[in-house]
Amino acid sequence: MSHLFKTRSRNSAFTLVELLIVIAIIGILASLATVGVMKALEKGKMVAARTEISQLEAAIAAAKQNFGGVDNLPSAIKLYSTPAGFNTDALGVSTSNFLTKAFGKAWQSSPASPWMGVGYTGTYPVTLTGMEALVFWLGGVRDANGTFQGFSSYPSTPWDITNTKRKGPFYEFDAVRVLNNTPTTIPTFVNSWNGSYAYFSSSDYLNFSKTVANGGYGAYSATGGLISPLLIRTPTAFYNPKTFQIISSGPDQSFGKGNFGGGTTFGVVHTPGSGDYAISAPGYDDLANFSSTQLGKKDE
Repeated sequence: MSHLFKTRSRNSAFTLVELLIVIAIIGILASLATVGVMKALEKGKMVAARTEISQLEAAIAAAKQNFGGVDNLPSAIKLYSTPAGFNTDALGVSTSNFLTKAFGKAWQSSPASPWMGVGYTGTYPVTLTGMEALVFWLGGVRDANGTFQGFSSYPSTPWDITNTKRKGPFYEFDAVRVLNNTPTTIPTFVNSWNGSYAYFSSSDYLNFSKTVANGGYGAYSATGGLISPLLIRTPTAFYNPKTFQIISSGPDQSFGKGNFGGGTTFGVVHTPGSGDYAISAPGYDDLANFSSTQLGKKDE
């Protein structure tokens, strides 16, 4: 009886080889599961970025209506600390003209115009381009804690966020993804991969495309200082020629650069599937509000 019991126990036990095989199988299944989870997470971020682009579009529409039905939200602005300062250069004048359309003429009679808020410690004037400008229009003035408070409804001091009646904020920016560019208190907004969003308004298309083509300012990446291009189909046809472009860098956090079109527009040509938009190229995984798929793929 004892011998039989021992034999059965020995036969029913796992050998070392069998244990190693089981461990190997578990390891393979775990790695497959990890890959699946990572793909699902990445797809989730892609969906989140596309949804966020749509939400930004809706916020832009709300802001335009609240600003008196203006045609656009400029993507290049220059803010001064006094109304008189805006008259010293072309970008300041165009910014002043837009502020008057959005808030009325009363602000021009104020002795000071601290548009960047009480928490701003940099100097004036301050130039905002791309996503910096869009964050300003949608978030408004920030308080001492860096929280966006929109703009005051009081016509003579739109920057006075102590007023309880306000316009905006029109978008609830995730505080974790609000970064401060140079100077240190100018906010910008990054996407789910900690890469950049770029914003170009049709009112600034010509200025943006010329300066990028000549190596000047463009919309800079919050994480790497890379220029994000304003995109065109051909040297003469902008995407969204009457509205705006929002472009998100993809998981690689890098924008495609395209090729300069030359001519009178100096646009940056976007060609899906080739150049900077070929598979594994930096622009292949970029997203935009004028495309239903990644910019490296043909539109679905």
